Amino acid sequence: MSDLIPLGEGYIIDKESPVPYYHQLKLYILSQIESGNWKAEQKLPSETEFCEQLDISRTVVRQAIKELQNQGYLTTEKGKGTFIAKPKKRH
Repeated sequence: MSDLIPLGEGYIIDKESPVPYYHQLKLYILSQIESGNWKAEQKLPSETEFCEQLDISRTVVRQAIKELQNQGYLTTEKGKGTFIAKPKKRH
């Protein structure tokens, strides 16, 4: 497993936006994965780190992570953390 992923410098949740916080976070994480800034098997920051750095609740972080897990972008290992999933082979 690779090093922990740093959150983007200056990234903030737009609290004035009508877009839900969890969706903003989800889009940010997805953009980092798809742009190649965050690589397969890298560890994401903890829920607490996301909460502290972005001034959002744990519920927001959990919902964003859960949706990305359901879409196959993230995996979680109990006691270890959340990681970028290996890309699935496409047929």
